[in-house]
Amino acid sequence: MRTPSARGDVHVLVIPSWYPARPGDINGSFFREQALALHWHGCKVGVIYPQLRSLRQWRGPIGARGVSREFDQGMPVLRSYGVNPFPLLHSAASRWWVRHGLKLYRRYEAEFGRPDVVHAHAALYGGALARQLWLREGLPYVLTEHSSMYPRGRVSPAQARIARDAARDARRRFAVSAAFARFLQGYFDAADGAWEVMPNIVDASFGERSLEEGSADGFTFLTVGGLNENKGIDLLLAAFARGFADDRDVRLRVGGHGPERARLERLAVQLGIADRVSFLGALTRQQVAEELARAQALVHPSRYETFGVAIVEALAMGRPVVATRCGGPDDIVTARDGLLVPVDDEAALAEALRELRRNIVGYDAAEIRRASLARFGEAAVIARLRDAYDAAAGRAPVEEGGAMPLRRVAGS
Repeated sequence: MRTPSARGDVHVLVIPSWYPARPGDINGSFFREQALALHWHGCKVGVIYPQLRSLRQWRGPIGARGVSREFDQGMPVLRSYGVNPFPLLHSAASRWWVRHGLKLYRRYEAEFGRPDVVHAHAALYGGALARQLWLREGLPYVLTEHSSMYPRGRVSPAQARIARDAARDARRRFAVSAAFARFLQGYFDAADGAWEVMPNIVDASFGERSLEEGSADGFTFLTVGGLNENKGIDLLLAAFARGFADDRDVRLRVGGHGPERARLERLAVQLGIADRVSFLGALTRQQVAEELARAQALVHPSRYETFGVAIVEALAMGRPVVATRCGGPDDIVTARDGLLVPVDDEAALAEALRELRRNIVGYDAAEIRRASLARFGEAAVIARLRDAYDAAAGRAPVEEGGAMPLRRVAGS
């Protein structure tokens, strides 16, 4: 077991807007991994999360109720269980989420003390709760936005107002990629530099695995993500069929689950590639690493991404990547790491897959890993986060880059 570093004593309360519901759940796993990395690097860290079920699940098992407390590798995690009775009334849903969160905060402070700073992940609704803690308790907060709902036009006017308030009153505002930071700056009509870039952390386990060469049984591409329209798996299947019609030694493995799975399976049959495409279902972090170990490359065909967790995991294991220029990947994938293609361009994606297949020996796995960890590894990201926390809590001068004066804001 890793031993926490003795360096530093800043107390950070993490408020994620979504979080793993159980061991092995990858929903919001990057929030958990960042919190644990802070814990192991010497911060005092806790997590509070209102784990509210959708009203559509009311006929299912009741499950846990009330407040639970657990220690995740020594890090306290408090959850409040319940049902969101206002799925379409976004202002009411936010108030309900915040109500659960305030109850959790009171319990957390009583047991673990008052934090120095709050780190909210996504404005809806972790940022809304963090803002209420600032208004009520004077706790400064920083906000990292992850959600692709904004550029995809999936945010209601009420949600936009809630997010705008949360962003306005944050001491620092982070986006997970430069493209997303530029978008948010325009979306919220913010000043230049108001949104800074703070990438997600790649889980350390990916960078600690041996640099394996992949399965010797042909050439395997892997893709990992939710099986929904945004992830572009339909485009990938068409490009794969187009690029490797005459190369039976190339296979595609698809990790993830979602509403598009049945349609995608039918499409693979229609394209005549069903015998070379495997749908793996939902994967745990360990299973993703195992799939990357047997594959030669990762494909990421999304139509929009704020970041690209699967990409940095692949790079940390020395695997080259073919990805679309869909936002986050633009910052991640360099010529050393693989190839970028336009969104929704089947011909370009097919050619990139063929090119990477032909030139796979030209990619240096050790160098891909080294560069990835230098940008997205724990040490690199945690050092920047600690500086941001110190500044937000008044422990150090605030750097230029959009931090607002520490103040309370009247109203809610």
